[in-house]
Order: sequence, then structure tokens, then C-alpha cells
Amino acid sequence: MAIYKYNEGIRELIYQFKGCYDYELAPIFLNRCLNYLKFKYRGYVIVPAPSSKEGDEARGFNHVVEIFKYLDKPIVRNIEKTSDIKQADLSKSERKQISNYLEIKNRYLLTGKNVLIVDDVKTTGSTLKAMVKLIKECKPKKIKILVLSRRREDEKL
Repeated sequence: MAIYKYNEGIRELIYQFKGCYDYELAPIFLNRCLNYLKFKYRGYVIVPAPSSKEGDEARGFNHVVEIFKYLDKPIVRNIEKTSDIKQADLSKSERKQISNYLEIKNRYLLTGKNVLIVDDVKTTGSTLKAMVKLIKECKPKKIKILVLSRRREDEKL
């Protein structure tokens, strides 16, 4: 499920938040549908898409965690990038290989759980597909995906 269609307005807000380190914007992204999302995903744990360690260190925060922490769900950050690559720097075909750069730790944290995978922008869906594949190995009860914005409506996960 995507909360917003990817357009100039959301693109600018995400850039201001993520690229300009405007931490104070974090609560606005989910504000209009926060109660609905809390209800819809009650009983879930959140697994954020991993981001560049360099980017997180430069910003002083992880943008995906900061956006979705307002759902008041446990956040399990056990999927990590094995290389500090940035998807924005990759071609579409290279993005499809993202599963080669992800690993999961502490699998037991997701066993038997309802898992909500979250990310800021879904472009090709490669990261989300790779995450689903890794999480399925943990034998969760359910897996759902929630993204802030989706670039193309014609793609299915």
C-alpha cells in the first residue's frame, strides 16, 4: 500500500526531509492517516528498508525509521546492506540485483510475527521484493508492505 502518489509535492517534501536533514518534517508524512494506519496494522512489527549508513550518519537519523515510528509499533532493524551502495546511483537493471547486497540478522525476531515492511519511495520494488524473500525465511505469520510514496501505479509487488 502506498500512502501518496509520487508527484512533485511529495518529492520535494521527501528531499527537504531526507536530503536537507529537516528532521522536524518527520511527523507530517503520516499525519493525515495516522489513526487509520495504527488500527490497520495493530499487532505488527515494523521492518524498515535499510538505507546507506553514510546517509544516516550524515543526517543524524534514519529517514524511514523517523517517518514510521509514529505508528507506535516495535521497530526491528535486522535487515542491513552489506555494501554502502545508494539505489539512486544504480540503473534499473542494477537495482534488480539489490538482493545481493542485503542480509538479515537475528531471524528469530520475526518468527511467528506479523511483519510490516516500510520504505519511503517504491521505484522498481526490488528492495521490497528482496526484503520479502529474506523475511519469509524467518517464518513470519504475515507480511505486509507500506510505502510512503509509489512512483508507478502499474507495478505489482
